[in-house]
Amino acid sequence: MSDVERDIDVFERLRASWLSHRSPIVDHLRAGLTTEELDAVEASSGLVLPVEMRLWWGWHNGVEPDVPGTRLGAGPWDLLSLADALKYRARLITLTEEFEEDDEVRWLPEWLPVVRYDSSYLFVTCGEPRTGHSEVRRWDDVPDDPYTVQSPSWTAAVTVFAEQLESGDYTYSTEESRWYGPARRPAGVARLL
Repeated sequence: MSDVERDIDVFERLRASWLSHRSPIVDHLRAGLTTEELDAVEASSGLVLPVEMRLWWGWHNGVEPDVPGTRLGAGPWDLLSLADALKYRARLITLTEEFEEDDEVRWLPEWLPVVRYDSSYLFVTCGEPRTGHSEVRRWDDVPDDPYTVQSPSWTAAVTVFAEQLESGDYTYSTEESRWYGPARRPAGVARLL
């Protein structure tokens, strides 16, 4: 099995987890982007998306916004379309460009968020040369440590999300249109969830 096939299998595993919980996210996933659309985004943004991120946004381009129950499920994360990811990236660059290097952390131009919750993001690095995978880091509303790797790749992070849904640590209530999670997050994956 190739890396591409493994990545897609992991994404489909997450989709199967959503289906097993009867989460409406499955019905509100946006269609994936074409290779041509991904190429155009790279050309216009100057970013070089890792292969796994091209697969991710080619699989589904985020979710329709503001639909109850369409969070990722494992943790509070909202899936971003690639256009929304670029919009938040631009905001964060502008917000942090005046920060003093010695005192505060700046959002680097090659960073691209993938999911968000309020002012927190899980993000990947999109720079030259193109890589197969990108380490996942976290930016919080007070960005105290965006350099620590939270997951070795986006595919590995999605695996953690799927495992949390499969284990029943997170459950979806169709009556309340919301996800419920454990009182305490599991050790070792807390910064992803």
